[in-house]
Amino acid sequence: MEDDFDDLAYLRGQVSALVAGGFFNEDDLETYLADMAFDSDAAPHAAAVRDHARAEMAAKRAAEAGWPAVTDCDRIDRAFAALEASGILALHNAGMTTSDAHGDAWDLINRDPKGTWRGFAFYHGQDVEQALAGRGLFIGFDAVAEGAAAKQAIGAAILAALTAQGLAGDWNNDPETRILVPTIVWQRRTRWARPALPPSAAAAGNGLWRKLFG
Repeated sequence: MEDDFDDLAYLRGQVSALVAGGFFNEDDLETYLADMAFDSDAAPHAAAVRDHARAEMAAKRAAEAGWPAVTDCDRIDRAFAALEASGILALHNAGMTTSDAHGDAWDLINRDPKGTWRGFAFYHGQDVEQALAGRGLFIGFDAVAEGAAAKQAIGAAILAALTAQGLAGDWNNDPETRILVPTIVWQRRTRWARPALPPSAAAAGNGLWRKLFG
């Protein structure tokens, strides 16, 4: 029983972080639950995880209504859009590790004509978790051209893009050190797949809305 409780607690914590991160909607939840079916330890907890995730999503929808019109995550988006316009590929939530992010970035760069990109910037899933915990957001980077000077130039461009959006970046100009946005407040609005249930339908828990949206 103790092991079961630990498994469920872990899964609930994982889903809570995914929902809070803002990249996880109702469709992603169904994929997550389908994957759980192939894990003998996780499968028995699918119903409890679904209920927990739905409650977390409902709470996040409500919280989003009180967020500022422009959040720090919106500022990150704008900084990354400016970087891409300048030839620096910018990836949000790129895998879970630095290795994942580098693999994704180089795969995308190699698909495009040579010269399209001069470098890339990224943050990954573990970085999002750190930001949610109030420890700031790390942004990694690399250059297409070889050499420390080329990579340092990419870092400087990222720092300038962040500064232009009012985000204070902390970086020592070392091309092998990631940039830290230390005071970011992580408020990323989820792209919900379906409209929120009206209060009456949510309270009833059945009827047409439940048939349509589960």
